[in-house]
Parts: sequence; C-alpha cells; structure tokens
Amino acid sequence: MRRKIIIVIVVVVLVIVATITFFVIKDLQQEKSLRKEIDEIQKEMVDFEQIDVDKISKKLKATVTTGDYAKIEKAIKNYMADNLNTMLTISEALNDEVIPNALTAENYQNGPDFVKTRKILKNTQDKLSASKETMIILSKDDTVMSYLKNVDDSYYIDLYKEMVGEESSVDDIKKNIDDIVNLIQSQQNVLEFLSENKNMWNVQNGKIQFDDDILLNQYNQLLLAVQ
Repeated sequence: MRRKIIIVIVVVVLVIVATITFFVIKDLQQEKSLRKEIDEIQKEMVDFEQIDVDKISKKLKATVTTGDYAKIEKAIKNYMADNLNTMLTISEALNDEVIPNALTAENYQNGPDFVKTRKILKNTQDKLSASKETMIILSKDDTVMSYLKNVDDSYYIDLYKEMVGEESSVDDIKKNIDDIVNLIQSQQNVLEFLSENKNMWNVQNGKIQFDDDILLNQYNQLLLAVQ
C-alpha cells in the first residue's frame, strides 16, 4: 500500500514537473519567436529608400505569438506601424517634385501668381510640421507605454520596455524637418515677391528678367535664403 502511494506521488510529481517544463519551454519559444519577428522587421526598415511597404505592413498586422506575448507583439507592431506611417508621410512630402522645381524658369512660366505651386508648398510645410510633432510625441515614454494594454505582469512589461527601447531623442529629425520647412518658406517668399511684382518681370531664353534693377537685387537677396 505504501509503495503504491509512493508511486502515485512520484507520478504526480513527474506530471507537475513535465507540465512546468512544457510551459517554460513554450514561453522561451514564444519569446524567441517574438524577438526574431521584431528583429526581422527592424532590419527591413533600416534602408528606408528600399523598403517594401506592403511586405512590412503585412508583418505588422500579423501575430506569431499567443497570450501575453501576443499583447506585447501587437503593442510593439502598432507602435512601429505609427512610426512607419509618419516616416512615409515625411518621405512622400520630400519626394514631391514641386520642391526642387519651384524656382525654375520652367515653373515661372506657370506664373505670375503661382497659385498651384504655392498651395502644394504650403501643404508640404503643413505635412512636415505635423509629422515632426507626431515624431516628438511617439518618442515619449508615456506614448510608448500607452500602446501596451491589459498586461499587469512585470516580466512582460519589462520585456516590452526592453524591446521598444528607452525614450529616444528626435532632435536631429526635428532640425532636419525645420530646415526643410524654412527652405520651403524661403521659396514661398520668392514666389510671393514675383506675384506682387508680376508686371515687372518675364522669362526670356530660360532666364528671369526684371524691368527694374532694384527689384532684381531684391529677388537675388531672396534667392540667397534658398541656397
């Protein structure tokens, strides 16, 4: 009888140990899968000019884990998706052909009021300024943590913090965007000047000509701010 009891106890202990081992291994596998998934996405986002947006978007919408790991995964991917969308907005604005061509002789032919060009430049300025503010907000710890929902276990919270990283500085991005916004504003100033003096200039042989030397000097001074 005693032997049977011992055997039963041993079996129960083995079952418990096996169960614990199973869940420990499962947890380790899920964490490994999560880290691998996020690492692959980050690598694909490094070269932004060659980024496959459709491929990354699909990865960001899918999940490879379950339970609390899935909550972490979704939080990280939602955060990455918002960062990606902001960067895409910035990239789209910077790649608009109007910016490099706004002050060309060819575009001057579309004057003298440049309504379309000035409207596009203003929209670009607004997009860049709004994206800058979004980047600042996304860099804050409070914002980062707001993506993680319904997770109370400190282990998973710490894992999330580790994988997302600490609050980052966006000073370089802010400065770059501010420089571009200021450049566009300088272009706007030139076009506004041309519009205000539309009867005093024309384009000849691919060059702008002014009827007044004073206006020519003023125009050249405005151009210096663009260069």
